[in-house]
Amino acid sequence: MAAVKLFGNLRSRVNASHLQISGASIRAVVENLCGAYPSLGETLLEDGQIRPHFKITINGHDIQLAQGLDTGVDEQDQIAIFSPIAGG
Repeated sequence: MAAVKLFGNLRSRVNASHLQISGASIRAVVENLCGAYPSLGETLLEDGQIRPHFKITINGHDIQLAQGLDTGVDEQDQIAIFSPIAGG
């Protein structure tokens, strides 16, 4: 199981900031996470895809610079999911 850290309003959807979720890819981890916490899926996903302004990293690296949702995951990996933020 990979460690998943949630930020912003995502934490309130699961009442936790850290979770252990299984999956061989980022896609599988997100599917398992949203299956376990449907309200999180409503926030994070749109038509089965990650909403555009959310950012996912694995071990501090943006998954879009790797294989996106198909990026492989090992048990020791740290996944972070960031919600959009605004400021001024």
